[in-house]
Amino acid sequence: MSTDSTFSVRKLWPVIALVLVLAWTSSYQQGWPKGPDIPYFDKIAHFFVFGLMGTLCYRCIPRMPWSRTRWLAALAFVLAYGVIDEWIQSHNPNRSSDALDWLADASGAFTAIAVYRFWTLYRRVLESRFGDLVRGRLTD
Repeated sequence: MSTDSTFSVRKLWPVIALVLVLAWTSSYQQGWPKGPDIPYFDKIAHFFVFGLMGTLCYRCIPRMPWSRTRWLAALAFVLAYGVIDEWIQSHNPNRSSDALDWLADASGAFTAIAVYRFWTLYRRVLESRFGDLVRGRLTD
């Protein structure tokens, strides 16, 4: 886990970039190419994209005095954005709004935050620089 107890703008920009890309794709009026012919592929995509958002949010929130506050804040942000994303999609004739998408968002965010919090090797890999990973060195 990050030992920073202060807010880091450097860790915030990926969250902002992901939110902007998702808002743009949800409101994009042109048809997208059809995804792979995998049952429930859209739910799988929601799970992983919102899992990424959960991890990014968790990373940019400073460590708080109560251990549960940080992950709850990250999860609350992702869940709120999931509702906004479904609302945006409901106004797009080429997209559909689905409560199961939001459930996939919530599941992905919760899972990713929990894995990041409790699996030390995973966290160390994500926090290491690419060049260090190639050389076999992980951040302490």
